[in-house]
Amino acid sequence: MEVAEPAALADPHPDGELFATEADLTSDGSIGRSVLRVRADRVERLELSEDGERVVASWGLGEIRDPRVEDLVDAAALVARRDGTDVELIRTTSSRATHLHAAQKRLKALLEGEEMPLIEDKRRVCPRCQRPLPEDSDICMGCLNKGKTLIRLFGFTKPYVGRLILSTLLMLTGTVLELLPPRLTQILIDEVLNKKRVHLFVWVMVALVGARLLMSLVQMARGRNVAYLSAHVAVDIRNRLFQKLQQLSLSFYDKRNVGSIMSRMTNDTGALYDVLVDGVPIIVQQGMLLIGIPVMMLLMDWQVALAALAPMPFVVWAVRRFRRKMMRVWSRFWHAWSRLSSSLNGVLQGTRVVKAFHGERREERKFGRRIQELANTGYQAETSWATFFPFVMFTMSLSGFIVWWIGGLKVLRGEMSIGELTAFIGYVAMLGQPLMMLQRVIDWTSRSLTAAERVFEVLDTPVDIEDAPDAVPMPDIKGHVRFRDVHFSYEKAREVLSGIDLEVQPGEMIGLVGSSGAGKTTLINLLMRFYDPTEGSIEIDGVDLRRIKVDDFRRQVGVVLQESYLFPGSIKDNIAYGRPEATLEEIIQAARAANAHHFIVNFPDGYDTYVGERGQRLSGGERQRIAIARAIL
Repeated sequence: MEVAEPAALADPHPDGELFATEADLTSDGSIGRSVLRVRADRVERLELSEDGERVVASWGLGEIRDPRVEDLVDAAALVARRDGTDVELIRTTSSRATHLHAAQKRLKALLEGEEMPLIEDKRRVCPRCQRPLPEDSDICMGCLNKGKTLIRLFGFTKPYVGRLILSTLLMLTGTVLELLPPRLTQILIDEVLNKKRVHLFVWVMVALVGARLLMSLVQMARGRNVAYLSAHVAVDIRNRLFQKLQQLSLSFYDKRNVGSIMSRMTNDTGALYDVLVDGVPIIVQQGMLLIGIPVMMLLMDWQVALAALAPMPFVVWAVRRFRRKMMRVWSRFWHAWSRLSSSLNGVLQGTRVVKAFHGERREERKFGRRIQELANTGYQAETSWATFFPFVMFTMSLSGFIVWWIGGLKVLRGEMSIGELTAFIGYVAMLGQPLMMLQRVIDWTSRSLTAAERVFEVLDTPVDIEDAPDAVPMPDIKGHVRFRDVHFSYEKAREVLSGIDLEVQPGEMIGLVGSSGAGKTTLINLLMRFYDPTEGSIEIDGVDLRRIKVDDFRRQVGVVLQESYLFPGSIKDNIAYGRPEATLEEIIQAARAANAHHFIVNFPDGYDTYVGERGQRLSGGERQRIAIARAIL
């Protein structure tokens, strides 16, 4: 590929400039600012530095032809032909490849003597992290505060406000009941045992037993209520996620594999149930105890209380630091789990290919690497917890030693009663329970909130194939199809279809012929509105396909896809998939039209024959005929 020698500094205000495109790679492949400037008679490649602009290559406009964009490794280059040789006009990273695509269109139009198209730069990025922004939002999901994930998760509880209020009241009641026994123990020692008040002994014992009994009943009611809430919220989340997956276009699935999506539907949503059942309720309850216990201690003796609580801020700080670390660890864990699911799903679906090409050992080694990666990440999480937990336990035990030392001295000096010291010891022991529980719950919650973010990532994906605000109903489509200057690209840097014009009359039958990869399947995908054109339009009966209600259009169009996919179930269910209400007579009529009836009735179960996973119990031809019958019906 030819590259010209460096030239002198360019005029900072060139005359006759038609358009310019900026890139972020220099001619030697290094990161740096460069510009492709197209004048009325020349094309110049410039590099920008602190010293100004320097022309590194220059070609006459009449010397080049056939401009095109070539994909490189994490980069793209705008290339043209000159004297039978390819010359690189400019190069950029993949993040700016759309700019080269726009420049290629304008340069091509210029060389062909046509009017240059006005192409709007639709690339919008987050000003903070430079990630591309969603098309219908200015919110960058990568920069959202992860602490808001929990609040958003509880947005699913709005239909159950009554249950939520009941759960809060039960937790408050349970907290008060848990704070009573140490106080009652103080009264028992100081007012009953020391002063020999026999008549109060029975009442205090009844109060102790009653408080414990009521506490058990409250915990039982709270647990059943939380189980109800969590189960219903988990169902709502799974339904919402599945509905979203049904709404998303094929472009979403093109970039992801089935195993990863299955992982989000099963493992990630299951983790949300864990945080709702075991995480948040315990955090709230134990958090109330962490507030209530110090308050009771301060009311009894503020000096001893402050001394006993001195190690607690350090524990809270350490827990906060540890939680941040665990969020990163569990994020890696869930991604490893997703990759494992994807690998397993691919191997199981392609079992015949694996066996046919003797790939068992290779797949075993690959699966072993995946599962070892998952195990290593889980091991890192568990060892981190095993190291952190004893440290927290030792720090918390210091509070007990402090109370014994300071409180014991005050008892010896007559400044504190034995009952008060016993109550203090009881409260300090109780303080350890919520702290220990919170440490473990933080571990659970870190896993679950990371999974929640993965679920919300899917829920927040923009739906690009949906009814337009001015969509019109079309209950009776005649079938007049017209492609008008249709352009399309699966990846923005490279077009698959360019300037397609095609008209098909109602009832007309045509065949699309071309080499592999020419775009025949893509045309059908656009016609079915699995994707929308990047430029141009497709009209059905004179109406832009994007303005027709999707339900009306899909209900009246039948298609036999390149891969004859059948769902697990009976032959009858597969033929009637597009019309579940169809009668058996209509199903048989469609099967006859597809020349499928004769082999279906030869099966022992006829139309009730189970086709197996992906229709594997049928031959390829039989699957195709059933798919044709499905389209006819």
